[in-house]
Formats: sequence, C-alpha cells, structure tokens
Amino acid sequence: MHETAIAMSIVETVLTEAEKQQAVSVQSIDIEIGELTFLGTDQIAFWVKTNFENTIAANAALNFIQVKAEVSCDACGYRGGLSITEDPAYHMQLPVFACPHCGRGTITIIKGKDAFIRTIHIEKE
Repeated sequence: MHETAIAMSIVETVLTEAEKQQAVSVQSIDIEIGELTFLGTDQIAFWVKTNFENTIAANAALNFIQVKAEVSCDACGYRGGLSITEDPAYHMQLPVFACPHCGRGTITIIKGKDAFIRTIHIEKE
C-alpha cells in the first residue's frame, strides 16, 4: 500500500510546483521508478489520476520511466544488474540481495532504488 503514499506525494508536489510557476494546466509528468522500489505503476497512476480530478492537472499524462537495478559487489568486483522475480511479499518485506556472480551479500546498490518526479510539463497563459 505504499503506492498510495507515493501517489499523494506526487500529487502534492506537482500541484505545489504548478502553482509556484503560475501554470494554467499541467500537460504531463515524467516519473522515474526504480526496479528495487517494487512499486506498482498501475496503482500509482490510479491514485494520482483520482487525486488530480478537478485540478489543473486533471488531464496530465503520466510517463513512467523504469530504472533497472544496478549493483556492485565489494567481494568480487561484479558490476551489473540483478535478476529479480516479482513476488507479492516484496510489498511487505524487501528481499535480501546477493551478488549474481559470486553469491555473496556484499553488494552496493548503484541504481534502481529511487522513485522521483523527473519533469513536470506545464502550460502558462
């Protein structure tokens, strides 16, 4: 259910920034979602669209950019992706990751753990 909290944060941020910029409408929003967040973009889109109703962002397009995970291993020097299988349990508890090359748990996550608004496209008068 953390998708709802993320969606509300997106709504608040977009509407606040649009107001600061004196926008008359929000055209689109580019949102980066890292693979390791295990966020459901369909759920985020639903809650964002629902909460944008009757606002200047009601017709905004949501563009989700999926960021693949990238890790480095302190033990063997591996740098690359992870093989991740979707599991509903990840919405309750994150999995323990290990290096896909040597199997050790001494990895550092380089990419794929963040979720943020990259760009808000607005229209001014």
